[in-house]
Order: sequence, then C-alpha cells, then structure tokens
Amino acid sequence: MPLASVSAGAWLQQEGQGFSATSLTLRRDLAALKGLSEGQRLPAEIGFYGEFGLHPRWTLGADLNVSRGSSAHALLFLRHPLPRLGQANTAVELALGANQSSGVWAPMQRITLSYGRGFDIALKGRPLSGWIALDLGHEWRSKGRQQTWKLDATLGLNRPGKLAPLLQVETSRTAGAPLSFSITPSLRLPLAKRFGKSAPELVIGLQHKRAETRALGIKLAIWHRF
Repeated sequence: MPLASVSAGAWLQQEGQGFSATSLTLRRDLAALKGLSEGQRLPAEIGFYGEFGLHPRWTLGADLNVSRGSSAHALLFLRHPLPRLGQANTAVELALGANQSSGVWAPMQRITLSYGRGFDIALKGRPLSGWIALDLGHEWRSKGRQQTWKLDATLGLNRPGKLAPLLQVETSRTAGAPLSFSITPSLRLPLAKRFGKSAPELVIGLQHKRAETRALGIKLAIWHRF
C-alpha cells in the first residue's frame, strides 16, 4: 500500500492499523474574486475520514462531511478486496448511513469500485515512487430520490520526511444536474520527523471547484496513521 493516501480505495488497512484524515475547505466565488460580482464566501466544508483494519480482508471506516448551512452526510463503510489486475489492487466498498439536505436527514447508501497501483520509476536517474488510484462510486441519497455517479482520481508521490506533491480530481453527476468537478493540487508536509513513516502530515491544497458556481478555495488537512 502507498505510504500515504487520502483514502485507501483499492488498498486495505493492515489488521490492527488505521488511517484518519481531517479536513477544512474554505472557498470563494470565482466571479467575486475577478471583481465581476459582489463578494460571496461559500460555506466552509469540514470532513473526517477514518478507517481501521478489522481483518486482513476487511477494513471498516467512517466518512463524515458537513457543509455549513448546505448539506451533510455520515456513513459507515466496509471494504473487501477483489481479484488483482496484474500488479494493481481492486476492491469493493459498501457504505450505509444518512445525508442531510434542507435540514432534513434521510437514509443514504453508496457502493464504490476502486483500482489502485503503486509505481517505482527512475526520472533522470533518480528513483521516484508513488501511487495512482481511481474510484467509481454510485450514491443513493434521500431515500434514493437523488442518485449521483462519482469518479475520482488521485496521483501522489512518496517522499518520506520531505514535501510531497499530491493531485486529486473529483467529478460527480447527479440526475437532472450538470457535471460538477474539483481539481486540488496539494503538498504534503510531515509534522514530526521523529515518528518516521507514521508521522502526522499537514496537507495544503488550492482547489478549483465547479458546481452551482465556480469557486476557488484552500483545503487544509491533517493525515495520521496509527
């Protein structure tokens, strides 16, 4: 498994070990930044993602997200491996919980198929390692009245103890609504080198998102392996 991934996707946690990511995203309407409209600060988004290895073939996790004054969801999930595709890992994940919209909570379900592969290459004579992950998910929100397809991609490099780049692309399509997406290039910064590979990391990213409006934002996260 990669040394760090924002969500393990195709990889399972080792039994008795876990990973957590706590994030805060602040956005502002792009038109306002360009001076084309009155300033509009979009709701802050807070997220928590955690997972723990229950068994060599089962990983249990939680996915929580709150966008102030807008929406929220709270999910528990189980991940199980699928057959390998060459050198790549694949897995299926089932999540159950609830989502909130307009102040009303309702059942929510999600199923995700994940593909992930690590790589080791040489660039100008220097070793370079990292991972790429793809996650295809389908969500049923508000008792199935709202259905959304999601396709996310992550590309990260491993540089233990040093700044490491990360690129995340997230896309989603809800029935009756246009495609929305976000692109978030980030840097991972180890916070305590004395802990070695298990050191907490600060992740700082600049996000461009298009949903109901186009927005720029700053995403901050703390990653921790335990």
